Amino acid sequence: MLLQPCGSDQHIRYPQRCRVPVFPYFVAIVRSLRGTTFSDCSDKPSWCRALYSVIMAAHNEEKYIGRALESVFAQTFKPSKVIVVLDRCTDRTEEIARRFPVEIIEKNEKKRFFSYAENLDIAWRLAETPFVAIVDADVELESDYFEVLLSEMSEDVGCAGGRVETKSKTLLGRLLKYWERTYRVSPNRRPRGCALLIRREVLEKAGGFADVPAPDTFIQDQAVKLGYRVKVVERAKAYHIRDVTLSRALKTQFNTGVSRYLMGKRFLVTLGHSIVRLRPLVAVGYVYALLSREKRDLRRALKSARRS
Repeated sequence: MLLQPCGSDQHIRYPQRCRVPVFPYFVAIVRSLRGTTFSDCSDKPSWCRALYSVIMAAHNEEKYIGRALESVFAQTFKPSKVIVVLDRCTDRTEEIARRFPVEIIEKNEKKRFFSYAENLDIAWRLAETPFVAIVDADVELESDYFEVLLSEMSEDVGCAGGRVETKSKTLLGRLLKYWERTYRVSPNRRPRGCALLIRREVLEKAGGFADVPAPDTFIQDQAVKLGYRVKVVERAKAYHIRDVTLSRALKTQFNTGVSRYLMGKRFLVTLGHSIVRLRPLVAVGYVYALLSREKRDLRRALKSARRS
């Protein structure tokens, strides 16, 4: 896999970093690892930005990435670093991303089965903060999103995310916004991975993002296995801004079912999800994968790779 950092002379553009006072920075690190919340940072001192980095994977996201990055840099608690992995983009995604003080990694080929997981795994290893945040390139955050999440990161919380709503101009997208309320009654509700704050310790103990179709789900599973809680914080709000079409919505449901099979989720749990969330094609996708020899072989290969 060829990875080329891009930017000025070194082809990397680093964000401007504030001078972080040594003592407050040390206190921030200790508090984050011991679980003290950050509500006492309400006056937003500059050292608060040393708490988290943002990682973003993008493949041909020229329509959305500008709004996503604008919302990241508008945060009341600024990230220490924003890392964007450009995955074989052929549109203006790179041009738009370069308008922001981000660190860009250009990936020209993939070595894993699942490129999104590979992109996240590349990016988080370049972050040096106690928390790492996934922000998808088609997600827009409210300005206090990470300030609110950080205030909820007690010592037993491994991952946290806010309430994510669809913000689409299409009629189907508007209907989807109301349908998403079924998620609130879902058993074992978890945060959505498109705007997820993760304790770095979880990533380190899990060995990073595994080669799976839903790496954000994987890391939350690992957090629970390690004894952490995963938390949905309603006060933190984000918006999925990609336009929704019927074909895309149906494809997403079907692929979710396939992903759940590949990740070893049980069928009865998946069936329950499909019924409670009114997503019938999730169960259909799971059954398709179960009956597909190719998918069964891939599931065994993924399981073997995770063990090794």
